[in-house]
Amino acid sequence: MRLVTGSEMKRLDAWAINEYGLPAMLLMENAGGAVANKIRNILGYLCGRQVVVLAGKGNNGGDALVVARRLQQMGAEVRLFLLHPPDLFSGAALENWRLAERMGIKYNLLGDENSLYLLKLRLTQCDLVVDGIYGTGFRGSPDRTATRVIQAVNESAAPVVAIDIPSGLEADTGRVGGACIKADYTVTFAWAKRGLVVFPGKQYVGELEVADISIPQEALSRLEKEEHYTDAALVRESLPPRDAEGHKNSFGHVLVIAGSAGMTGAAYLACKAGLRAGAGMVTACLPGSLARCFDASLPEVITKGLAETEEGTIDSAAWPQIEPLLRNKRSVVFGPGLTAGQGIKGILEKLLPHAGLPLVIDADGLNVLAGNPEIMRSASGPVVLTPHPGEMARLMGIPVSKVQSDRVETAREAARRFNAVVVLKGAATVTADPQGRAFINSTGGPALATAGTGDVLAGTIGGLLAQGLEPVRAAFVGVYAHGLAGDLAAQEKGSRGVIATDVVEKLPLAFKVIESGN
Repeated sequence: MRLVTGSEMKRLDAWAINEYGLPAMLLMENAGGAVANKIRNILGYLCGRQVVVLAGKGNNGGDALVVARRLQQMGAEVRLFLLHPPDLFSGAALENWRLAERMGIKYNLLGDENSLYLLKLRLTQCDLVVDGIYGTGFRGSPDRTATRVIQAVNESAAPVVAIDIPSGLEADTGRVGGACIKADYTVTFAWAKRGLVVFPGKQYVGELEVADISIPQEALSRLEKEEHYTDAALVRESLPPRDAEGHKNSFGHVLVIAGSAGMTGAAYLACKAGLRAGAGMVTACLPGSLARCFDASLPEVITKGLAETEEGTIDSAAWPQIEPLLRNKRSVVFGPGLTAGQGIKGILEKLLPHAGLPLVIDADGLNVLAGNPEIMRSASGPVVLTPHPGEMARLMGIPVSKVQSDRVETAREAARRFNAVVVLKGAATVTADPQGRAFINSTGGPALATAGTGDVLAGTIGGLLAQGLEPVRAAFVGVYAHGLAGDLAAQEKGSRGVIATDVVEKLPLAFKVIESGN
């Protein structure tokens, strides 16, 4: 699903009206009509149904006036409440106000205690509420009247349909700076807005529907950046076909450099995920003293013991052992459970210029990179970085709070700075590439908030890279499948007790669900 920000949508609206020649009244009529049709589908029939319509002074309020007209024509009893005097309407919204007046739609102006009391009374009696207070241009916090109205709506039992975006939610970032409508349904126009699919905004949206209001698709070519909500359809079309005559070498060989004393589980999860994601073979490189037990625990994986330090980590002297293993590999996963140190730094300094393969850097590899970002300039192949917010903060030299305040733009900036595909993990994981493309994930939940799931993700991406997916596709497909595997595990076990091995075992089923379209 294609995404735009509120700022971009304003530009696209202006282009459609001023350059393409679509009348603003037509766009508003189409928008309000789409919401009215949604309400009819929700309620089943409208004759005699009481609907409260809340309208602000901007274009969102104008859309609400169209909804009020359409619903009254369909037989509903419309209770219209304005948050501003009608003489503040302008443009197409003003024209729709005049039409509403001609139709005899009565209204109440909100602001004093009596009007708020009347609204609360109507909310106890109505069948549905339409939120048209603020639109995609909203920033900051609602004013005092709007805050009280939003609180009254949220305290009522009536279902709520938000026009374009729940009032109080910022379309660009998903931030909520004060009161915000908790919608049961949101009908957004032309393209989904970023703030509807990232947190915390996603929690206020309810069921999301994107309505066509006649803005042509060619409008998107006016935007400098490309942004998507990763859904099953996008992932399915990105997966390579599985060759019926294929063999293990057909599906690629992953080299996983991972593990240290007490952290072999990270290597285990990354290796198993590579296989579960469809790679034909996986070779694990880990400290020599750990190789034998690892070999027994995961017999499907080729194991190579490397030179190690006294602390049980891989030594930089292991590079001559690693270099020949790069031959005939299609991807490398570096970092899970390695424990950051000089030995690991030395290996990464050699690996980046000499591998010439798609390389996933995770966990302790990222910690090494954070202290030595200049080594990324030597990369001889594409790189995928998979930081969680704390690791991203270290990579970028900024507080975690700044990372989380605008996750999409942070991921984009990191991708540009490091010339790599960046996967910023967390709720609604963001994948970005150096060209400015961004993909916000739609799967996953609290079931993934457990140790080891990041290692599963790194291995999953490595397995997809080995099968020939370009790095950005391997990343967003891996993120989606990993999140879906977590969702499937949660359906079976509940989100509270899922562990990383549950997630890796559900990966094949996740890919089956994606490919089947069910």
